[in-house]
This record gives sequence, structure tokens and C-alpha cells, in this order.
Amino acid sequence: TGFADYNIYTDWANHYLAKSGHKRLIKDLQQDIADGVLLAEIIQIIANEKVEDINGCPRSHSQ
Repeated sequence: TGFADYNIYTDWANHYLAKSGHKRLIKDLQQDIADGVLLAEIIQIIANEKVEDINGCPRSHSQ
């Protein structure tokens, strides 16, 4: 069920990204949201609220 779950979450996130006109879609869920940038953007889209202080090019996990 693990692989199926990843596909469900990937499809769900990509639906909202595409609906908002976002250029970047998720191909590998774990890798593509690892730095937190795309995850924050998905949250912004779904919640319709701005996530403050997103560092678009983080150099470390703490950024």
C-alpha cells in the first residue's frame, strides 16, 4: 500500500498545483518536497493563505 499511497498523494498535490497554474509538478514525492519549498507552495494553494518567509533556494535543511 505504500506505493499506492505515494501515487494518491502525488496525484492530489499535482491536481492543486496544475489547477493554480503552477509550472512545477511532483514527479517523486519524497524528493520533490524534501526542501520544503514545493510543500509550502502546495499549502499556500490549498489554504489560500500566504506562507511567510519561504526561501526559494535553501542551502540547508534549517532554511
